[in-house]
Amino acid sequence: MKNYLKNNWKNIVLKCVVIALIIAVDMITKVYFAKHPQTIPFIKGFISFKYVENTGAAFGIFGKYTIMLSVISILFIGVFTYWDICNKDKNFLSHLGYAFIVAGAVGNLIDRVFLGYVRDFINFDFMTWGIFNIADTFITLGCVVYVIYVVTFYVKLKRANRDTKSK
Repeated sequence: MKNYLKNNWKNIVLKCVVIALIIAVDMITKVYFAKHPQTIPFIKGFISFKYVENTGAAFGIFGKYTIMLSVISILFIGVFTYWDICNKDKNFLSHLGYAFIVAGAVGNLIDRVFLGYVRDFINFDFMTWGIFNIADTFITLGCVVYVIYVVTFYVKLKRANRDTKSK
């Protein structure tokens, strides 16, 4: 662990800064929309801000299981962080994906632990499902970035193996 910290301190600091900034923006927006719970059109017919309190997970599933969802979030953050530390083949995309996913998970975990629900407020007016928040957005973006990282990593690995076999 000491070598990991010594060799990766710049990436660790960068990830911590990104995580802290995302959590700050998430908390600030959640507080704002909780204080202004009326529906606020943003782009007419497309996006509005509509405050709701979600006791469940995505799309309100597992409502009333806040403690279970909190425990799962804590376990996920721990396992994902351990995996990130053990992953030796990192690049910018892996760092960014990790930071986005963990920041979103922590942002929603803070709500669950301290409020018993997650504050959501971003609503796509043309859809009838799901209101979400900044944390949810970054979890989704982080997953997309991580998929891009994994695909490019495995394509490079496959090419390297093919080149090694052809020599």
